[in-house]
Amino acid sequence: MPSFPVIDTHLHVWDHDRLRYSAFKGHPLFGRSYHVEDYRRDCGAVAVEAMVFLECYADFDAHGGQYEEEVAFVEDEAARDPGIRAIVPMAPLERGEGARPVLDALARHPLVRGIRRIVEFDQDPRALTLSDRFVEGVRLLKDYGWHFEINVNHTQMDIVREFVARVPDVPLILDHCGKPGIKEGALGQFRDDLRVLRDHPNLHIKLSDLPVEADHATWTEGQVRPYVDATFEAFGFDRTVFAADWPICLQATTIPAWVALLDRALAGVPERDRRAFYRDNAVSFYRLDLP
Repeated sequence: MPSFPVIDTHLHVWDHDRLRYSAFKGHPLFGRSYHVEDYRRDCGAVAVEAMVFLECYADFDAHGGQYEEEVAFVEDEAARDPGIRAIVPMAPLERGEGARPVLDALARHPLVRGIRRIVEFDQDPRALTLSDRFVEGVRLLKDYGWHFEINVNHTQMDIVREFVARVPDVPLILDHCGKPGIKEGALGQFRDDLRVLRDHPNLHIKLSDLPVEADHATWTEGQVRPYVDATFEAFGFDRTVFAADWPICLQATTIPAWVALLDRALAGVPERDRRAFYRDNAVSFYRLDLP
């Protein structure tokens, strides 16, 4: 394990009694509530100094969503565990300038640091992500000093290539390395995508969830490790951040097992680079109030 506390930049907690999550209904793993105390238990021997909460796809439609309600729930979690230092909620950026009232409301919550609007599961991810109004909505985040989190899978990375080029002045981060096609053996495509995306200096990448993108039951370190190595080769140690993606990761691994895999990949890497990946990049990108 790292010799210093890490920062986990992708924590989910949810409560089925407080919010509606239709995507999780009936799921054998996600159909129950998860709280910060459950997370701390599952960290095991991994010392976590701080966490960043990411929105959990709570129900929404064209008329509205549970945007502030989710933030209020997480604030209650943070009151019990002040390790939650930042919140990245959802907002309807597809409204363009019309999203500003929602953003203004979210800005009243001091832990909010950015916005995620998942496009992966949209009926037409390309039409949504590359629409003028969506790009306008993402550009609004500059007014708040916020970033945007990109959540897609490997079949949608062509969209990301075009989208990133249209928002060069907004800080961006690619969640879960773009969910590469590990199960499909798409390492060549992954390397090619990263070679293109690394040329955008406003883009960081979040190294997380790779076992979930392999076969949940039979994945091996040998299958996942080339994707870890390719990520560091493309984005280096100053634009790559660590995350566990709990409890989503539980489909395929645990937090200690994921960190142990990364530690093996980082064997021989200078301490300065290890700290940048596991901690310091998160402090600067998410503007955390930490030394």
